[in-house]
Amino acid sequence: MERNYVDGFNMRSAGYNAGIWAWNSDDVLYQYNEVTGGHGTRDSMAFDFDGGNNRNVYRYNYSHDNEGGFLLVCNGAGMTTRGNRFHDNVSINDRNTTDPYAVISVVCNPSTDTRIYRNTVVTDRADTALVSNNGQTGTTFEDNVFVGAAGAGSPIEDTISTYRNNLYWHTAQPRDPEAVNADPLLRSAAPRTPDDLRLRPGSPALAAGSVTEDDGTRHDYFGNPLTATRNIGADQGSGK
Repeated sequence: MERNYVDGFNMRSAGYNAGIWAWNSDDVLYQYNEVTGGHGTRDSMAFDFDGGNNRNVYRYNYSHDNEGGFLLVCNGAGMTTRGNRFHDNVSINDRNTTDPYAVISVVCNPSTDTRIYRNTVVTDRADTALVSNNGQTGTTFEDNVFVGAAGAGSPIEDTISTYRNNLYWHTAQPRDPEAVNADPLLRSAAPRTPDDLRLRPGSPALAAGSVTEDDGTRHDYFGNPLTATRNIGADQGSGK
């Protein structure tokens, strides 16, 4: 599922609909997609692991200005969701203001080995959480950049998931023993395009990432090669 542009989805339905997603599917690769303008405060997010999803991968995708948020992790009752990956994606000004949702929402039933890493997530809304969790386990957040609304900030409402080596700015840090709490020095303090999320010289995210086992991935969202030294977030460039 690649190189699609989705704009203005879920405008008529009152139900649960994401922008690009599969139900109860295995080994699906989603890449180079852009999703925007999603309407509604139930699901209505750009991307979704829903039902029994196994070994699905989202990478190199761009989500922005969706009322329902960026990503849903929702294992269906009585199903198995295992080994899913969500990495090297970017989100700008997505939101979901309805409990228990957020920009990234972990709901429904526990999943197994869901990893969310090397993404950059920025919102200008103080009335949305960056991450929420209604009590489900099995999700790990690693090497992501989380930036909330300037001033008031945007919370992370998740005490269940595992957090490791993420960068936090304008948001309260969850349990993350390797957290970086600092301004990531993005190219723009008010991002509107993916290039605004590139790192500037001196960014604390530079060379502060982890070397992870990837699914054959060789470059980042912007086309920079992955090297032995990684940054936190979606930009793996040198900060020039």
